[in-house]
Amino acid sequence: QLPIESQLVKRMPDALNAEVAMGSVQTVREAAEWLGYTYLYVRMLRAGLAARELYGVTEEEREDDPLLLQRRLDLAHSAALDCERS
Repeated sequence: QLPIESQLVKRMPDALNAEVAMGSVQTVREAAEWLGYTYLYVRMLRAGLAARELYGVTEEEREDDPLLLQRRLDLAHSAALDCERS
């Protein structure tokens, strides 16, 4: 049986916009923290080799940044830019 994978990356701008509208996220740093509570984050940490293909997370990146903070900051920043453009 295959694991269920997160689809949040595809809908990140919408999800982030909702968090901003609710007032739970105000900065990119807070957005990165919020991502730490998502299924996406769990899968990025636990997907092993599949994480590279599915989420772009390399083994080297996981070794250098075990909590994937930089990856979460990058995702939050990209989503914020997409929100700003819309």
